[in-house]
Amino acid sequence: MPVIARATLIVVGLIGLMLLMVRIPIIGNDTEDRPLLSQSVRSTHNPEDLEQALRLWQQQQFQSAAQLFSHINTSYSAQTNSANTSLYQFYTQAYLQGQNAKLLLEQSFLPQDCTQQLLFVTANIRLLAQAEHFKSRFSQDPRLQSLSICIQPMTWFDPLAVSCEENWQQQGRLGCDLMVLAQQLKSLPFTHLVILAETGKANVHNGIMYLDSQDTYDVFVHELAHFSGFIDEYPLSTALAKRVCSAKASPNMTFKQANDLQWHSSELNQQTHLSPARTCDNHPAQAYKGSEQLTFMEFHDIAFIPESYLKAWQQQLDGVQHLPSAHINFAQSYEQQNNHVESAFWREKHQRLAAPQ
Repeated sequence: MPVIARATLIVVGLIGLMLLMVRIPIIGNDTEDRPLLSQSVRSTHNPEDLEQALRLWQQQQFQSAAQLFSHINTSYSAQTNSANTSLYQFYTQAYLQGQNAKLLLEQSFLPQDCTQQLLFVTANIRLLAQAEHFKSRFSQDPRLQSLSICIQPMTWFDPLAVSCEENWQQQGRLGCDLMVLAQQLKSLPFTHLVILAETGKANVHNGIMYLDSQDTYDVFVHELAHFSGFIDEYPLSTALAKRVCSAKASPNMTFKQANDLQWHSSELNQQTHLSPARTCDNHPAQAYKGSEQLTFMEFHDIAFIPESYLKAWQQQLDGVQHLPSAHINFAQSYEQQNNHVESAFWREKHQRLAAPQ
């Protein structure tokens, strides 16, 4: 059974057990919860109540918001309640009771051959549903079933742990302060993080993916490939092309420099069908991709992932020692603060992860 399929069975069982323990119905995008007989006579819930609870939470009136979430769940019919209401109640209770780490560890039984273990993170209560949607889509995505990538079933939710900015450090892209989060995640199992924030340009930096509230599942898959070294197949900016197009190759692409009569070494060079890519339009080099068709690395809304890309993707995952994890991000953050003790802690975690098995 493929890694993701096995992981999904484990995750579904654990989520079901966890939500049953806290009396919260299992959440799914394509199924409806079956109401209890006693719930069927409850009144229709007012959407304004849910919006008021969300506003209270975002105003950091946490206890009042949690009480209102609980009231909505217990006072109204399950048929009229949004599935998100149960989601909000579970995560707010877990946060207020200090149970985030405990619950996450209880669910963390992913297969040992999951090379990449993703952990979703958000400080924004409204983005919890987006995280659940991405996780559900990923578990059912037939294109990715063969890849040794797993997602932790629980999202790390803390309204005070992650501070993000749309124009992080004047770089024109989404980024976040990681210092508080690094302390919270020290004992938790993950290799990569997916941080959801309200607004900002999607990007990957080492082992952390940043997405905003408008990003779709297709954007998530595109960015996920960047974790394994895939290069965008649309024209890069001049500054980025200067760095990328001077390289030898990537899993989906190879480059031929101006006045260079020899190909750089790459498995793609042996393929029969290499097609010009627009990646280096702003650089003297010419990029060639391993597909004659448009792929998910050129346009987010194109679902096509060539078989050769999937093979190269798994080969990258098999060479995990060459891929940076989120531990590197934390180490670099501490180095900028001259905190060499904490930096060494995170670099050691990365080195243990990258050590050949």
